[in-house]
Amino acid sequence: MQIVLVTAVSEAFRWARWRTSTGLVSLFCLLFFFSGTTSLIYQVAWVRSLSLFFGSDVYSATITLAVFMGGLALGSWLASHFVDTWTRPIAIYGLFEIAIGLAALAVAPMLDWFHDSYRLIYNQHFESAPWLYNGFRMVVAASSLIVPTTLMGATLPLLIRYFVRQADQLGQRAGTFYAMNTLGAFCGTIVGGFVLLPMFGVSRTVALAASLNFAIGVVALFIGVKRTSALGLSGNAIAASPGPAVHKISEIERRAVLAAIALSGLAALALEVVWVRVLVQSFSATVYAFAIMLACFLFGIYYGSFKASRYADRSPLPAKTLSGLLIGLAVASTFLAVCTYLVPYLFGMLVWSLTAILKDAFGTASVVAQFIVASLVILGPTIMLGATFPFAVKAVTSDLERRGSDTGKVYAVNTAGGIVGSLLAGFVFLPFLGARLSLVLIGGLFAFAGLLLLHALRSRAMPTTLRIPFVVAGLGAMAIFSAISVALPSQTVANYGLQRSTQPQVLHHREGVAHTVSVVRNDSGTIIMMVNGNVEADTSLVQRRHFVLKAHLPLLLHPNPEQIGVVGLGLGITLRSTTRYPTVRRVRLIELTSDMVEAHQHLKEITDDVMRNPKIHLRIDDGRNFMAMSDEQFDLITADPIHPRITGVGFLYTREYYEVIKARLRPGGIVTQWMPMYSISPRSFDTAFRTFAQAFPNASFWYVRGHGLFVATIEPMSVDCQNLAAEFANPLVREDLSSIQINSPAQFLGHLLMDSDHIRSYLARSANDEVNTDDNAYLEYRTPFEFLGRTDAIIPDLIRHAGWSPERIMRNCSAEQAAAASDEFQKRLGRIPVELTEPLR
Repeated sequence: MQIVLVTAVSEAFRWARWRTSTGLVSLFCLLFFFSGTTSLIYQVAWVRSLSLFFGSDVYSATITLAVFMGGLALGSWLASHFVDTWTRPIAIYGLFEIAIGLAALAVAPMLDWFHDSYRLIYNQHFESAPWLYNGFRMVVAASSLIVPTTLMGATLPLLIRYFVRQADQLGQRAGTFYAMNTLGAFCGTIVGGFVLLPMFGVSRTVALAASLNFAIGVVALFIGVKRTSALGLSGNAIAASPGPAVHKISEIERRAVLAAIALSGLAALALEVVWVRVLVQSFSATVYAFAIMLACFLFGIYYGSFKASRYADRSPLPAKTLSGLLIGLAVASTFLAVCTYLVPYLFGMLVWSLTAILKDAFGTASVVAQFIVASLVILGPTIMLGATFPFAVKAVTSDLERRGSDTGKVYAVNTAGGIVGSLLAGFVFLPFLGARLSLVLIGGLFAFAGLLLLHALRSRAMPTTLRIPFVVAGLGAMAIFSAISVALPSQTVANYGLQRSTQPQVLHHREGVAHTVSVVRNDSGTIIMMVNGNVEADTSLVQRRHFVLKAHLPLLLHPNPEQIGVVGLGLGITLRSTTRYPTVRRVRLIELTSDMVEAHQHLKEITDDVMRNPKIHLRIDDGRNFMAMSDEQFDLITADPIHPRITGVGFLYTREYYEVIKARLRPGGIVTQWMPMYSISPRSFDTAFRTFAQAFPNASFWYVRGHGLFVATIEPMSVDCQNLAAEFANPLVREDLSSIQINSPAQFLGHLLMDSDHIRSYLARSANDEVNTDDNAYLEYRTPFEFLGRTDAIIPDLIRHAGWSPERIMRNCSAEQAAAASDEFQKRLGRIPVELTEPLR
């Protein structure tokens, strides 16, 4: 990966220097490259920070993206009104870069400043006035991000104003600077996502990026104070006068170009959103998968602009070349609709073949396979997208005196279109059309933009490359690909190509606003739930055991559980078991997406239609956001997050999150947290274990095959044997526990593997002191490389340190009850290694 990055950067700079034949332009290409690097590092860091501040639901992500892009559009639009009057654009550029660094460092303190107001708005208006709640989130995001993003958006027009002095430089230098900035963004995505954030965490990574902005700004400011826009007459600078108009274009044609590039931006961001959804179902939604998909998108745009800048100034009618690119994008988008059917098979084949070649190095194999597949399907369209920018700037600019202004307008309308496109793709196209038909519609948008431009240019002679047969052939190819994509049968995709191991019966499939949720029944009758292609839960005995125990464990330990908090709906088995206790009066269910609730219309046979139970009070919200902002208090909190390798889920395994849920407990309250013991290394498992135990010193650890359950009490844990026996007398409870082979209180206690003393002994065996925090996101960055991690690599050390003291934790117990519990524990301890070798059922 390092070789690829170094080669790409060195070749790009070599090309830039050769093309520009001036050291000053090469220097500012380098500066603008690093500026692009910092911008993508900031984007990733700010998305994480805002997700932590006000939740990781789809509206939060949309607000953050809209504000980020809105700031870029605003900055370029404002620059288009003023840049051509500024006499020291390079000095101003330097000041802007310094200001970007300062504003980036101010984001975290500003969010802290809003905390109390946000909590008040949340508690008063989340349900009664969601428009006000989301409006406030928009205000917070805008207040935090609008300054740095607006300054970012204004930088390109400043450079174009200074460095373009002749008509035959406009397309070349606009394309060069745009390409270098995008290449920097590509490298920022890779270096930030794969190196800086995993190594240094969010805060130090932002500080490094800000330092880079300061350095860029100081260099530019030093040069800029010695030069004005009129100093290009000597030395290395660019040739003298503004020169003649670039080419003649009517106002109608000019507006048509701006409309076409705005539609192109709309379709481009819609394409990115849809393709991320398509690829994530095969790749798994890890933090690295998103970085890879974004990097491939950015590299294509860089390369397209890189190549097009060679030819933009030679084109006699750049607007018609632009229309040809848009027609080509229309064909490519509809072809991608057909490719959606092939991607899962291609990726599944590649990832497992490379894993075998690399001797089980699954993480490396997965990254390489993701790069290959994403590049194959997305580079073609994105190269054409990148090529549109220099041709659009060249087409719009008929007066070289307006070069900076017109560059700003093109960038602004293209970015503004992107905001609309991302909203339409997420909230309209995917939910109502699905991925394949969305791609067909996006192809139609590109075609409409191209035809609109051709219509505005109808009085001009058609270039050889854009004769009528070219357009007809393009539209014909679109029609063919569209028909094929519609005719293809429906497809249910599971990560890593596993979906064809059986021929599942699809019970439910929905491409929703936030997630794609599928419920299928396999050949053996097991019902499986998949979210974004990840197999999250099923009804096999191995899975049901921990779902049922997760509900009953805290309920059996608590003397009088009334108010229950459940984070995550899943298959609803845990929720169903929770409602069976007569003492339970109210269950607050916090589920991230309504798409999951909709899927439960097809799960009534396994949940007894639990969503209709009057005890259930549903809140569609991010679980962490609810726990941090709500004033509700609970006797029990049952947290059932999915595997921490999924991006964003690691927030539910951090030290800060555990401190948040501790504050939501009533006196005597209990927390139960699921912990996977598969697809994770022993070191990462220990990090998760240590993080929980540090937040809850009275923690205990319970085990069922392949799954751990952290249980924590504020006071030292105790088990009232009389209360436990009384609860087992409840027929519903007894029936539920019997279904997972727990038939007595002693068998129940046999699943306790460690008390707090033995946990401390287990963790003390290693000198490692890492914990998972919001800042370092340890589990989120490490576990994607541990997909082949096995439970039997973790179990031996757990067994060596397993144990608990009946005298300490059991009360109101007879000697016979204590002896029976100890006997069951020893039996379970002996069974643990054996059961890992038994077939799953």
